[in-house]
Amino acid sequence: MYELHREASRDEPYLERWPGDTELFGVLAFAQEHARRLTGDAYREAAVLRIQLAEWLRLAADPFQLSAIDDARTGGVPWREMALALRYLDRAGQPNPGSVVNLRKRLHVAVNGNPDDRRQPEVAHLVDQRATEVRLAEQRRIAAGESVYRQLDAAARVLLRHHAAGEILENPDDDGFWWGELAEAVDDRRDARERANLVTYVRGVVRETRAYAKRLGEPAAATDQARAALEAAVRLVELAEAR
Repeated sequence: MYELHREASRDEPYLERWPGDTELFGVLAFAQEHARRLTGDAYREAAVLRIQLAEWLRLAADPFQLSAIDDARTGGVPWREMALALRYLDRAGQPNPGSVVNLRKRLHVAVNGNPDDRRQPEVAHLVDQRATEVRLAEQRRIAAGESVYRQLDAAARVLLRHHAAGEILENPDDDGFWWGELAEAVDDRRDARERANLVTYVRGVVRETRAYAKRLGEPAAATDQARAALEAAVRLVELAEAR
């Protein structure tokens, strides 16, 4: 937008008052105030940019308004008082608390919902339900990881030793992502969530190794001990996934 104005107004001093790219609302107000200084394609392009900027500012304000409403409620501000502040009035001119409640629900959907969720009060319950399901699934994942952690940690260290000895098949063209993650994971488990993540990394190295071995038609491990380590890791991963 600045470039459009600069190209169209090289000798005009008004651009010296451009608010600066960090003052986005000021930029929008400035660009609207001076919109008629542009013509033709520049005028049309700047108008579209103003539409985009206004939309971005509106969406960017949603988390702040939601947080402000929740803080007001925490502080004991009645819905009625917020309705009055927002000028949400009924036909009799009285504050309408339900309108603020619905606003809070719409904001909750906009901030915490999926991009394709309809921004309507009744969708807020679905957003909360999904969040609860995700939380419960995470709790189950952590519990399952904890139930096999000691055995899986030992199995992971055995796998790494055989891998370091070159006894486990590895794709030379691969970046070694899963093995690298596993090596870091076994020595960096600070809480239950991170311990549960060990299942993910062991699953990754096992699947990658077996898939490459299948493509080549070769054994995944070069020794009986390495093969036993892979099989033990598979059993523990399956056990965690079944819980």
